[in-house]
Amino acid sequence: MKRILLILMIIPTLISCSKNDDSNSDNEIVGKWKLIRAEFYGFEGENSINYSDKDIIYNFKSNGTLKVTGEENAGYPSGEYEYFFGKDYLGGNTNDPKTLLVKINTSKWIYNFIDGEMILGQSYVDGPNLVFKKE
Repeated sequence: MKRILLILMIIPTLISCSKNDDSNSDNEIVGKWKLIRAEFYGFEGENSINYSDKDIIYNFKSNGTLKVTGEENAGYPSGEYEYFFGKDYLGGNTNDPKTLLVKINTSKWIYNFIDGEMILGQSYVDGPNLVFKKE
């Protein structure tokens, strides 16, 4: 099940890649992002939590600092965290291809940008997919 979800998360990333993807800059992620929902996938099916009426902001700063403000959510509590945005190995196997991801402290999130929404996904390890709109 985990492998299927991983494949489903990686395919859109590969399809949306362009020839210049090695030159990804932090500019894609830098800024204030409002958490609008968290999606969960498991044996019981799909479930989501709607945060669109909450004021939960993830502010990715250009200095590699993430500041989260707002009430408790499926991602991170209010506070400051270090982050990295770019291609890296999702798992520990360096034979695997690098994936575009966001690493917040020690947690890796698969990065996707679809229809104006940024999706940070951990469904590959039975975690949530966090969906954001740029402020």
